[in-house]
Amino acid sequence: MRQTAVRLSKTYTPMIKFVGGRHPLLQHSGSATPHPCTMDGILPGSKECEPAGDFHSKLKPFEVVPYKTNKSAQKGAGAKTGSNYTFTSRPLKENEVDSIFDLPTRFQLRPFAEAEIDSINAGGAL
Repeated sequence: MRQTAVRLSKTYTPMIKFVGGRHPLLQHSGSATPHPCTMDGILPGSKECEPAGDFHSKLKPFEVVPYKTNKSAQKGAGAKTGSNYTFTSRPLKENEVDSIFDLPTRFQLRPFAEAEIDSINAGGAL
């Protein structure tokens, strides 16, 4: 008497059917071609190609420059609030607004619907 598992394994056919035959395995040639996005057609490993370590060693690190304020302005209104920045009043330039209510209609917030307000006030469960 044969076992059931052995009998099932012999009669099993996979549900996936692959169309066509096997795909051919591509053989890459030893000659490298430049990537289409490289500058001047530089090949990897050529004398024009700079190693990543050398490239990164020549980069200058990002430098944070402190904001400088006027000492006389800091003694005035800025010293009361503890801010190092000074406000300079100037006229508005073209396409600048001083309030969100002056924005064009397409950029303004739409008012909330009553049903949405009730849903928010109820904790989201209605």
